[in-house]
Amino acid sequence: MEIRQRVREVHTEDGWALVKVLRAPDQPGIAAKIFGTIAEAKVSVDIILQNASVNRMTDVSFTVRQEDVEKAVACVKDVTASIGAAGVETRERLAKVQIVGTGILSDPTIVGHMFRALADARVNILAIATSEIRISCLIAQEERGRAEKALGAAFEVTQAA
Repeated sequence: MEIRQRVREVHTEDGWALVKVLRAPDQPGIAAKIFGTIAEAKVSVDIILQNASVNRMTDVSFTVRQEDVEKAVACVKDVTASIGAAGVETRERLAKVQIVGTGILSDPTIVGHMFRALADARVNILAIATSEIRISCLIAQEERGRAEKALGAAFEVTQAA
């Protein structure tokens, strides 16, 4: 099948947490303050998401390994006070599920196909990030098996090792 040539693997991984800085000011230097503090604490960040600004305020979310979430939250709580953000929220015990392939950029049907497969498997998506060759979704860890099976079947690929 042609879709198999454009998506070459499904990759899933447990052990992620999402940290969200709520209603941060939308102005230059805010991301530098948030992620500079995280970097100083030697916490690696994977996915970074920023919402569109509303009334010059925005939410900034990022993923860290589950074992680093307490350290990340401690860093961010100090920063939120200094920048005037509303607070910090977390979602823990998450899995990252991804499809990978060079056809993702060139074939607009792949995105819809992925989300339809996850919806049909009753997998709730908490966050989405994309690149030229990858679509990543954060989901609850307990939904990982269903997501993996659904995407493997949809794209006729197996999970990457």
